[in-house]
Amino acid sequence: MLSVAVIGAGRMGAIRARSIRDSGEGRVSVFCDIEPSRAEEAAREFSAAAVPDYRMAVSRAGVDAVVISTPTKFHEEIAVAALQAGKHVLCEKPLARTLEEARRTVQAAMRSGHALKTGFNYRHMAHVRKARQLLASGAIGPVYFLRCRFGHGGRPGYEKEWCTDAELSGGGVLQEQGIHVLDLARFFLDEPSRVWAQTRRYFWNFPQVEDNCFCVLESRSGQLAQLHASWTQWRNLLHLEIFGRDGCLQLEGRDGHYGPQRLLWSKRRPDHGKPAEQTFVFGASDDSWGREWHAFLELIDHAELRHAAAWEGLRTQQLVEAAYESARERRSVEIGDLAVSEEGP
Repeated sequence: MLSVAVIGAGRMGAIRARSIRDSGEGRVSVFCDIEPSRAEEAAREFSAAAVPDYRMAVSRAGVDAVVISTPTKFHEEIAVAALQAGKHVLCEKPLARTLEEARRTVQAAMRSGHALKTGFNYRHMAHVRKARQLLASGAIGPVYFLRCRFGHGGRPGYEKEWCTDAELSGGGVLQEQGIHVLDLARFFLDEPSRVWAQTRRYFWNFPQVEDNCFCVLESRSGQLAQLHASWTQWRNLLHLEIFGRDGCLQLEGRDGHYGPQRLLWSKRRPDHGKPAEQTFVFGASDDSWGREWHAFLELIDHAELRHAAAWEGLRTQQLVEAAYESARERRSVEIGDLAVSEEGP
């Protein structure tokens, strides 16, 4: 039974802790939070210990793995400390505020030999898994392009939350929410090689970060991804379409206010008439958190998978940084290759 320390006992920390407990393949043994009362409350629910400092948690004897669900500013510091202490690390997205912070974290993982995974649970959602399966079977032929709209409308006092503070988060809606879509673009298409992006502050009075981001990614094979991440999407929306030679896949919903997960498979007819359609509705509660935990356990059990998994968070952070550069300089930005070694960049 894997013993786990959860750093950050807020909403995300609680979700991760429950997915670990429900998996039957892990036990949360210690919580840490900047607010001691929150760690203590979580500890009571899970019959765990509560400590006031993350260093006490990551160095704790018997702890095998660390889950990080703090504001992004602290990800690198905690992850590196945990890896140096010989722990495996599952870090909530994004891996870091900047590419350089992410690179240093990956280097620490390579030096330690332990698993480092960034939390991209959307990859494990039912409609995403089904779409991936259909694409692999050639259901829509060669893939041409992807387009996605994704966002919510915030809530009263949103400008006071940590995710809209550039010092804590490293960015706005692209960094905090749109990063899931960037990861899905990499999941469904070939590796991106160029990005065009624009950021805007339309409604929220954030001093530094955007509430909307518009991106176009081009893959090395010429595929395109058109992405819009928004905090002015007044009705919660996740709508992602993948178009190919022989049809398209349309994914909708996520959970809660986003609605149930659905997948529409449209098959082009030779006469170009109304396409044949098949709809998949996934009514059960979202199990992506549990599935991602199992994927993390696979990394722990199979050391040969660890380097590629650590690289996923780094590569997606590179896309975020390239998109912000594009928006600042009002030009397209080439996305180069990444090379990381134990010694340095």
